[in-house]
Amino acid sequence: MRGLPIWIVLSLVLFSFFSTQCTIGEEIFLEWHVDEDNNIKPISVDQPVITINGKFPGPLLNATTNDNIHVNVFNDMDKYPILITWNGIQLRHNSWQDGVSGTNCAIQPNTNWTYEFQLKDQIGSFFYFPSINYEKAGGGFGPIRVSNRVVVQTPFADPEGDFDLLIGDWYKDSFKVIGDKLAHEGYNKTPNMMLMNGKGSYLDPKAKSNASFKVNQGKTYRLRISNVGSEWSFNFRIENHSMLLVETEGSYTNQIALNSLDVHVGQSYSVLVTADQDAADYYIVATAKMANTTQLRTLEVVGVLHYENSTKPADGPLPNGPDPFDVNFSINQARSIRWNLTTGAARPNPQGSFNVSNVTLSQTFVLQNSVNYENGMMKYAINNVSYATPQTPLKLADYYLNGAGVYELDKFPANGSLREAVYGTFVVSGEHGEWLEIVFKNELHVMDSWHLDGFGFFVVYPKGWTAVYVYLDNPGMWNLRSQKLKSWFLGQELYIRVYDSDPNPAKEHFPPKNLLYCGSVQAPPSAPPPSPEPEPVPGPLAPVPPAPAVPASTITTKTQWFHVIVAIFVILII
Repeated sequence: MRGLPIWIVLSLVLFSFFSTQCTIGEEIFLEWHVDEDNNIKPISVDQPVITINGKFPGPLLNATTNDNIHVNVFNDMDKYPILITWNGIQLRHNSWQDGVSGTNCAIQPNTNWTYEFQLKDQIGSFFYFPSINYEKAGGGFGPIRVSNRVVVQTPFADPEGDFDLLIGDWYKDSFKVIGDKLAHEGYNKTPNMMLMNGKGSYLDPKAKSNASFKVNQGKTYRLRISNVGSEWSFNFRIENHSMLLVETEGSYTNQIALNSLDVHVGQSYSVLVTADQDAADYYIVATAKMANTTQLRTLEVVGVLHYENSTKPADGPLPNGPDPFDVNFSINQARSIRWNLTTGAARPNPQGSFNVSNVTLSQTFVLQNSVNYENGMMKYAINNVSYATPQTPLKLADYYLNGAGVYELDKFPANGSLREAVYGTFVVSGEHGEWLEIVFKNELHVMDSWHLDGFGFFVVYPKGWTAVYVYLDNPGMWNLRSQKLKSWFLGQELYIRVYDSDPNPAKEHFPPKNLLYCGSVQAPPSAPPPSPEPEPVPGPLAPVPPAPAVPASTITTKTQWFHVIVAIFVILII
């Protein structure tokens, strides 16, 4: 030991100290008040906008890999219950926190509930949004950033700044009107406008404000772009500036230069943009795909990239993008995006170190979207089955009732469409640790995007198909849905129960202590109050009680300081 150089000993101990600190993650406590605001008027019409802490879009959830998140959501709305879902966050082993109708009882008006989950083994750009009652069309969404731990270097230099761009379509009608009509009489309108960070277009004289992003000449910035809309994919571009794609959906990509980028509903990307032009203002443009933007000019939103000290406003023609109906452009761009297999992300080991060369499939699902009509009412379906939302969340029924009376297990036609339309509540199952192949078939003339909570995001192009392999390493009850809000609301969803017979909470968490009950599962009766203690009887002195247990956080801190003290001691004796 005496022959060991001091710098090696100190490095080893400091590594132990910081790696311990980084693995545990921070405790992040947030309090969100969800309410309606009738004065925001993002498109100059009277309609309620859902805000969080008075903000639209909602506040940034900014965290680091492995942080533990506690979000106390207060529903201050007068009438509507709410659930918040965390789009792209995998919620490892913990579908109890997913915030969709199949996993959680809704937070009723004038009540609150706390979500608690860990950002286990994730990095990247995501967003949250309300998942029931068509509320996403009224706002309530906001950005999520998950940064690398300090022990994992990003595959690019730290940017000068980060910007969140939440872009999506918007209706003139309120979410209340749309949701009610869809549920009772039908609603055939599409969104009327596009918003960027909740604001209208720079070129719209009726817009109260527009999105603007200040940059310094010569500096590089990270733009986190998410499609928070209900219906339309969009093409994104910046006048006279190229973009370097670096991340999508929580994975670092091979870096490719782009002049424009297609972003589908529910999807998120990160690009780097260098302010390498003359000091001026430049257009930032998002144009709806599959929509005739010559006639529907409102389906294009324009923001501004503003150089510090610029005196020249953005002017002139907008930068050209691809034809909105050029599906091949979108397909070819998607094919060009590849996983960066050599960089670390949530962990120091490369993203490509997970060996998938010997895959044995346990099941194959072939899922086809369709539109049906029942008594003149539109229904969307998967394999001709429209999902019926029960009063009891599936996860609650699964845990307490084994699903009895709430859903049918493994009776869904997972390999082809039924001849007749069916309306019901079905769950398919997969075994923990097995591989599942899902083939998505899109028989409609629209872009469709799917999300499997707990796992990933998938795009299916018009009249096309997409096949994916899913490694079922995340036990729970997971929602598989179309990200197009009307399709989802009208039945294009399914739940996958990833099951493990071992009740080990390391594989799947037990229900949270603050679990909400509803439907067929009611809260257990409260424990009776403790009996009064008898009067003490005089006698010999009682033994001294043991010292109280030290909280885990204190133990962790003392353990880390112990490492430092040992290091100092070792250095002194060398």
